[in-house]
This record gives sequence, C-alpha cells and structure tokens, in this order.
Amino acid sequence: MVASLDKWDTRFLRVAREVADWSKDPGTRVGSVLVKDRRIIATGYNGFPAGISDSFDRYADREVKLSLTVHSEVNALLNAAKNGSQTKDTTLYVTFPPCVNCATCIVQAGIIEVVSPHIETSPERWRCNFETGLKVLQEAGISVKSYIPEEL
Repeated sequence: MVASLDKWDTRFLRVAREVADWSKDPGTRVGSVLVKDRRIIATGYNGFPAGISDSFDRYADREVKLSLTVHSEVNALLNAAKNGSQTKDTTLYVTFPPCVNCATCIVQAGIIEVVSPHIETSPERWRCNFETGLKVLQEAGISVKSYIPEEL
C-alpha cells in the first residue's frame, strides 16, 4: 500500500535523494536520512568504508563491489553512532527499500518508522530480499510508509 506523504516526508526524501548522489556506485545509488523531531541526525549513502579505495575497477567487479559496499541505511546508523546521536525513536528516509540485513539493523537501532519506495518499484532481482526485509520491519512493529518515487 502506498502512503500519503506530508511536506516533511517529502523534504527529507529530497535530502535522501541528494545524499544518494554522493555514492560512487555506477549502478545503484542509495541515500538515507535519519531524523528525530524533524531534525536530521545522520545521513548515509551506499559505498565502500572510509579509507578503502573506491576505484571504478572495484565497482566494476560485482563480487568485490557487493563484498565491500556498506548500505546507506547502515552507513546512516554508523554515522549517528560515530557522532554520538541516539537512534532510538527515529525515522529513516531511504531511496531504496531496505534489504533484510538492513531491516535487522533498523530494528536493533530502535528506529520506529521507515519511509521508503514501494517494493514494486524496485528491480525484480532484489524484490524477494526486500519483501523479507519488509516482513522483518512489520513483525518488529516498525511503521513503514511506502511511496512511488516518480510521484515525489
């Protein structure tokens, strides 16, 4: 089900889109914004860890890329931790549906709401993983708002 987004949701999703553009991944760029009380406490994008070479050759090798990439959601959580920001009772805005691994991290971090694209708008090859991630979030009682990216 697609949710109705308010003006704050739309604003934070625009920021998440901008953050996604910071990714050097030539295939998929994903951005996340972690918000508490309408204040951004952290951002993250998909990419290699700080200090690790992120050359085009490494991104071109799918096995290397997948093994080294930190997803945007986890990057936002790690950036919050690095900066001393609590993630409990926050909202995560993301430009791609969370995978199952990111969903488990979202649950553990105490996030209470996720705003992400509807799974049907994502690439077919990842949908099963995204569906499992959605089930994890729902089972943990996390509110999930889905949107259609083209409608923003």
